[in-house]
Amino acid sequence: MVEAALNITLESEEILIQDLGLIDQDNPQSWQNKLILGDCLKTLQKLPSASVDLIITSPPYADSRKQTYGGISPDEYTDWFLTRALEFKRVLKSEGSFILNIKEKVVNGERHPYVLNLILGMQKQGWLWTEEYIWHKKNSYPGKWSNRFRDSWERCLHFNKQKKFKMYQESVMVPMGDWAKSRLKNLSETDRRRDNSKVESGFGKNISNWAERKMAYPTNVLHLATECGNKNHSAAFPKTLPSWFIKLFTDLDDVVLDPFTGSGTSCVAAKELGRNYVGIEIKREYCQLAEINIKKAVSNTQVLKKNNQYNEELNVVGSGYEIYHDYLIQHVLKPFYDKRFEKLSKLKLKDVIKRKNPYLFKAKNIERGQDFVDSIITAFLSSQEETIFGNLLEGFAIHISESLYGGFKSKLNSIDLEFQRDENYYIVGIKSGTNWGNADQINKMKDNLKKARHSLRTQGITSNIIAVNGCMYGKDNNPFKEDIDSEKTYFKYAGQEFWEFVSEDANLYQAIIVPIGEEARKKDELFKSTLDAKVNEMTFEFMQYFTINGRIDWIKLVDYVSKKGDFKLESVSRQMTLDLEESDSDLEETLDLADAFDVEK
Repeated sequence: MVEAALNITLESEEILIQDLGLIDQDNPQSWQNKLILGDCLKTLQKLPSASVDLIITSPPYADSRKQTYGGISPDEYTDWFLTRALEFKRVLKSEGSFILNIKEKVVNGERHPYVLNLILGMQKQGWLWTEEYIWHKKNSYPGKWSNRFRDSWERCLHFNKQKKFKMYQESVMVPMGDWAKSRLKNLSETDRRRDNSKVESGFGKNISNWAERKMAYPTNVLHLATECGNKNHSAAFPKTLPSWFIKLFTDLDDVVLDPFTGSGTSCVAAKELGRNYVGIEIKREYCQLAEINIKKAVSNTQVLKKNNQYNEELNVVGSGYEIYHDYLIQHVLKPFYDKRFEKLSKLKLKDVIKRKNPYLFKAKNIERGQDFVDSIITAFLSSQEETIFGNLLEGFAIHISESLYGGFKSKLNSIDLEFQRDENYYIVGIKSGTNWGNADQINKMKDNLKKARHSLRTQGITSNIIAVNGCMYGKDNNPFKEDIDSEKTYFKYAGQEFWEFVSEDANLYQAIIVPIGEEARKKDELFKSTLDAKVNEMTFEFMQYFTINGRIDWIKLVDYVSKKGDFKLESVSRQMTLDLEESDSDLEETLDLADAFDVEK
């Protein structure tokens, strides 16, 4: 049913333009949030001037991807690109930015200077070469060459049309890091004032300014993994790369253009972040792939318009988690509260009492009916909630893997998640906390890991299969769990290590808490009101069946829970009543303070 609904949504959403004649410069709806099939040089001529806030792209590198794009020789590349750069400059707004992801090619044993020539050529066109960001590819593939080492970085060149441009630096701030704990602990006299550069550059710093801060501005080196699940495209870059620049240089509802859109990664990132997008792709098969990817993306515009009361909390864990925020709300928090309400509404006193240990509550010296009922309801709900929330949060972990690496829910015993990353194939069993099982249960899991490895190899998996026991909270200081039988060896990642393993983000374990808190604030008042009503209802019933002379009848309670054979439960025959009619009373009447001044001296 879910897949059918998704197909209906995708079919009804027309975003692909194959006829350039359909583009109307005076009608933004004809080209915004569209994917256009064609050469970007001809296509851009159809767009109005100064209509785009950010251009971010990774064009075909010189003489690369010959089977995909035909290839352009390094000697011709600069002129080929500069012709298109003039159109980029025309459609970009004056305060907009252009981010170009590119890398030099090695020709005859040396780096070809076409990228440097391209930079100089763009400067002659009037572009300002404002900055150069380095994309450090954390998981670059190993290799060996006779005269150099493997490439683990690429350029992200930043160009502008003028010195003043839009830039939202706070949107990409990062946690201060562990260095602050030692560096800012004992400040010297120099640290407490501006310390000018010793090389007379004019720059300086005051270390004490950072003493109380939790967030810092990032460097111009972006440590991001490559796109492992490139999904049928020869050179897809990771979604985190365009997302970072989109947040840095645009605001909600701005327009993001990718003139070499490929599989649509930049457009997907723009849509998820609440921006408008324009994608141009010359290859029909990639255009169709991008169309599918874009339609599947979910816009998080409402999530990004945060209430001010949560800004401080959001800044503590950093920004950049909006793409996960909506999933947590829709598929974890809302179902969790729906199930809590459902469990609460169906709760019956007699059923709950049978599942709880009466000796425990007597040992806790509970003697009031309402306290007893409140305790058994709380205990019952708590035991249910751990399982309910754990299963839903497990789905969130699988969703992250699916988004980043094409992971999926496994059907193998003891395995919840399967995904391919780099040269490894991961099988992951997900639990809530670290103390989830006894020795027999752990041995059973290890047996299933061995069977899973064998099953996957018979299915044709040739990659190195790594087994992981993932725990969503807690710690394990010795994650490598070696076994005499190597097929039963696994890693146990808990808490921060687990979420970092799934997402390659060391701060995700903190960011999850933000939307959880937001939704809890909305739902908590209603839930407490419903809970109070249920406690009152069940307390009244408890007093009818399990009290005598206003006191808890523990013998009757124990008999109901544990006495062998059938036990017929009957209500107390004579209930205490409160006579509200006026009558004589032996109680001394309390003096009304308001009458005190009328007493005669």
